[in-house]
Amino acid sequence: MTDIRKHGFESDAQWREYLEEIDERVIRPAPRPRDTQADLDILAAMRAEVADMRQRVRARRRQDTTRWWNIAGAAVLIALAAIASR
Repeated sequence: MTDIRKHGFESDAQWREYLEEIDERVIRPAPRPRDTQADLDILAAMRAEVADMRQRVRARRRQDTTRWWNIAGAAVLIALAAIASR
């Protein structure tokens, strides 16, 4: 049976050499540029913005929960008034 991955290579040695080159590229990660102060400032601003968004979401959830408690309380009062009037 023919290995279709080897298509285009003249010999098994050439195929193995190609695979070794690929493995070397994968093993050695590309050098990472150092963070500059501008990058760190941008990250700090983004973190502050995310923290602000989280606070707003929490506050909104509290408001939504309070609204549902108000609606549920009103429904219970209406139900009790209907039961008491019978």
